[in-house]
Amino acid sequence: MIKKVSDIGNLRELNEDSYGVLEKEHYNVFIVCDGMGGHNAGEVASDMARDIILEHMDNMFSKKNPLETLIKGTLIANEEIYSYSKTKYELHGMGTTVTSVLSFNKNIFVAHVGDSSFFRIRDEKIEKLTKDHSYVQELVDLGKIAMDEAKSHPNKNIITRAVGTNEKLKIDSFKLEISEDDIYILSTDGLTDYLSEQEILKIILENKDIGIAMQNLVDLAKDRGGKDNITILIFGGEALK
Repeated sequence: MIKKVSDIGNLRELNEDSYGVLEKEHYNVFIVCDGMGGHNAGEVASDMARDIILEHMDNMFSKKNPLETLIKGTLIANEEIYSYSKTKYELHGMGTTVTSVLSFNKNIFVAHVGDSSFFRIRDEKIEKLTKDHSYVQELVDLGKIAMDEAKSHPNKNIITRAVGTNEKLKIDSFKLEISEDDIYILSTDGLTDYLSEQEILKIILENKDIGIAMQNLVDLAKDRGGKDNITILIFGGEALK
């Protein structure tokens, strides 16, 4: 099962989110990116990151070093986006979040930069597996604000790490074992800014049709404001390799 949706939201002129899926015999790759920058620069950065990482995983996948391959793809994307941003004034400073997931050998491998989110539903419970690289998350970590204050903080959209904005890049990466009934969710902050984890869980569990559940999630985010693009990619079942 692989389902995806991307909505421009209520206010944006462009959809600067991107998503991608690479389906192979022995492994699958899933990716969500949320671009940033002036004019169409965010769209350029997110599309570049997705395409570069998926091409790298298609051509250079290593059974011996699967996580390292995913990390390397993200580093290459960072180098190419950063270099390209120097070629045109309107692209200067562009970047993107990247959360990419490799399913291989009954394991999940993750490379994460920015504030897009990766969740797992297991035994009817939801868990956020990634940690935001954001100013507000740093305030939470320092104990200066509570987690429930983060969603309404005026600086909630300031991210502290992005692909393509600097020559050097720090990537969060990890590996987890798969359970066959797991459901995994990748999303941009256009969803998580408006819905809690428990609301996401409830809507998914209430709908046998994941496609309908996803549209309900998008509609609710838009009903509550929908100021940003909203992208959701959900996978499980036979998509888990």
